[in-house]
Amino acid sequence: MRPRVLVVMPAQRRFGLLPILEQSGMEVYVAGNFRDAQQKLDDQSYDLLFVDAELPGGSWQQLVEAVCTSGKNCAVIVCSRCGDERLWAEVLQCGAYDLIPEPYDEQEVARIAQCAIDSQYLRRFGRSGAHPAAGLKA
Repeated sequence: MRPRVLVVMPAQRRFGLLPILEQSGMEVYVAGNFRDAQQKLDDQSYDLLFVDAELPGGSWQQLVEAVCTSGKNCAVIVCSRCGDERLWAEVLQCGAYDLIPEPYDEQEVARIAQCAIDSQYLRRFGRSGAHPAAGLKA
């Protein structure tokens, strides 16, 4: 099963990110603003959420908090035009997985996304000792 990823950012900002995620084998969905993201998160579950640091209609902090308090097992990565240490520390303190600055490095984005998804699988299935592919046979 392909990982489900929600990218929350305005259309003009997400075009550099979408091809990287799709080429990495992820099932990608988009939301252009805070309200749209909330609706999509209420309706579906996702393995990973990319959110723009300059989110229209709300803040990335509010979205991270909503995901963390919802009980949904979804990692959050914040994307920013300027990825300084202060913002990176704030992102981690709020409960997000990581901060990715623009311009996007394809290999780095793919690696961080996969690590975030893997960490969520470990949290989800690690308690029971099961692995998502445990019941699958090659």
